[in-house]
Amino acid sequence: MNDQRRTEASKVKLSVGGQSQELADDDIFSFIYLEWYTLSSSCPLMAAALGPVSNLFSITALAEPWVIELSHGQYDRFYPDGAKTIALNAVSLAFGILANMALLANFTGRVKYSLSQAISITSFYIASVLLLALIGNEYRVYSSLVRDGLNLQFSQGYWSAVITAVLYFLCGLVLTWNLVGHLRGHYPASFILTSSQRSLMLQILFITIWLAGGGGLFAGIQDYSYGDAVYFCDVTILTVGFGDLQPTNDLSRALVLPYALIGIFIFGFVVVNVHSLVLVSSREQQSLHHVERLRVRNLRRVQTERTDENSFNLMRKIHKSAKKRDVLATLILSTILFVIFWLFSAFVFSKIEGWSYFIGFYFCATTLLTIGYGQFVPSLPGSKAFFVLWSLIAVPLMTMLIISMGDTVIAAIVNFVQKLGDVMLKNISSNLTTEPSQQMTTDLESQKPDEPLSDARNNEMQNFRAYINYGNDQDNEQIAKEVHLVDAIQIIVRDLHVNPRKKYSYKEWNMLAKTVDRQFNWLGTDSPIRVPVDEPALFLRLYWNSLKDHLTNKYMQMEKSQQPDVDMFKSSAETSKINKTG
Repeated sequence: MNDQRRTEASKVKLSVGGQSQELADDDIFSFIYLEWYTLSSSCPLMAAALGPVSNLFSITALAEPWVIELSHGQYDRFYPDGAKTIALNAVSLAFGILANMALLANFTGRVKYSLSQAISITSFYIASVLLLALIGNEYRVYSSLVRDGLNLQFSQGYWSAVITAVLYFLCGLVLTWNLVGHLRGHYPASFILTSSQRSLMLQILFITIWLAGGGGLFAGIQDYSYGDAVYFCDVTILTVGFGDLQPTNDLSRALVLPYALIGIFIFGFVVVNVHSLVLVSSREQQSLHHVERLRVRNLRRVQTERTDENSFNLMRKIHKSAKKRDVLATLILSTILFVIFWLFSAFVFSKIEGWSYFIGFYFCATTLLTIGYGQFVPSLPGSKAFFVLWSLIAVPLMTMLIISMGDTVIAAIVNFVQKLGDVMLKNISSNLTTEPSQQMTTDLESQKPDEPLSDARNNEMQNFRAYINYGNDQDNEQIAKEVHLVDAIQIIVRDLHVNPRKKYSYKEWNMLAKTVDRQFNWLGTDSPIRVPVDEPALFLRLYWNSLKDHLTNKYMQMEKSQQPDVDMFKSSAETSKINKTG
């Protein structure tokens, strides 16, 4: 019975990421579809964000020995890694790079989904397992050496390996979830992403390459360890300026200026795009789901004709309600993620560095605000490695929160300030006069994007109705309809330039319905405003098709009316020919 219902369900077109999918109407708006759709778009983006970052930490784990030998509590030298440790570490890095290359090929559509997913998931898991085995073995050797009396400490290389193993496993896990959704038939064999979202991995790849390359550069110039050099580059790009590591010679000072400038630009570009690419990855589908829930709920309450103006206004109200809910949900989600990550990060820093929890909280706050007092800085290898990961996540989260607040809280404050200014300056503005020349504007400039049809267009419509209702001359009726269609197309073309997202009024939609000889059920499944649509483009297409059909019918009628004359001419010609022959 369920299969039959799905088969008989109406079909709609959903265009996502440049691909068109035909899905059953009840599928598209179901909660189950929404869940899997969110996973289908969020999982690839998470893997695209974490994959290149995991390679950065994997390079650090390979480039820097995992154990430090201390003398009087200070760094003395690195305790060399074994040959097997280095070899397996390199193999893990190779699998991590292979996984990211396959993922990037999947994003760009150069490799089939099933093949690239198999390579990425398998490689991520293998890379993670190899590192976990190395970490466990290194911890066993480390404990044995400490028991023998050596004063040792794990380096940033070791802690980077720990971070890398976790990130590799998370990448494999989210891609596995995505593959399960495909195998269960919830979405096709492709990532449901837009072209901009597909570029996210390249953007993050650029910033990780910049950090990794800068680490190698300044490790050689400044005689830093590779882990310290990456930490220095990260602090520089964040413009925090702790002062614990700084350029000490003219060459490094000369190179850090262009490095910081380009790095800040790349990082800022990535951070700004993360909000628009990640948070809105499934917002459109979530909004459709919320609109559908409200539509069905109100459909049961509306007992009157659903083609009237009240039903139209109700559907408009449903869309506004869904939009407000989406904006508020984005703000709440951004706030929760940011606060949880902030509190957790403060706990981690306080435990590693031996600070109080308040100092850890204070350190996170001053760092995100880029104050850079330098009172409290990461001084241990574990805290430095965690700081690099923390900064690459915390800064985009804070940016997402600020942008979300701009759509809600900040917008409300700005609106309040504007209203307050209007009230306070009311008396002053009322005394001001405007020159007549300043009041003159063109018709195009004076029309507001959301105002109803112009007077000229209303007059044309009145003339059109007059011809339809009272005109007896068929030619006049056809001319009136042609004038109406041409005038409507002219106004809509102007709307496309002035405000392509304009929402038309009920009267304008009703006139369109009469023109195309249709009746819209505003709360029904076939409602033209059931889903968000660019109304000027839709109006233009419908009016243009109506004009084309009208002219085609008119031409066919003209051919039919001229056909008897042509037959009569042929008959006369044949008669004349017979007479001449006779």
